[in-house]
Amino acid sequence: MKNANVFVDVDLTLVDAQGRLIAGAQEALIRMKERGCHLFLWSTVGVEYARKVARAHGLEDMFEGFASKPDIIIDDMPGTVLNPFVFNPNDEKSWDSMVDRLLKRHVD
Repeated sequence: MKNANVFVDVDLTLVDAQGRLIAGAQEALIRMKERGCHLFLWSTVGVEYARKVARAHGLEDMFEGFASKPDIIIDDMPGTVLNPFVFNPNDEKSWDSMVDRLLKRHVD
């Protein structure tokens, strides 16, 4: 999959409960962007919150867009919307190991 669109959640994915950037997240985002991924940041709190968090950590330019996390997805190919394309950094050893796996499996 060339030029993969990668949507990253804010709370407890990019930042911890205190709003601190998760270790390794910034470096992993840079790696994905360098490989041609299009990065988007989203949050259930909304667009402006996602943008505010990115700005606070100097990451705003890393992302091509900001969005609210969708509640409902309408798509003619629903099987392509979910697994195996969902990655949880909390289930991984690190952001770096997660991105290694993501890039190997899904990005040319």
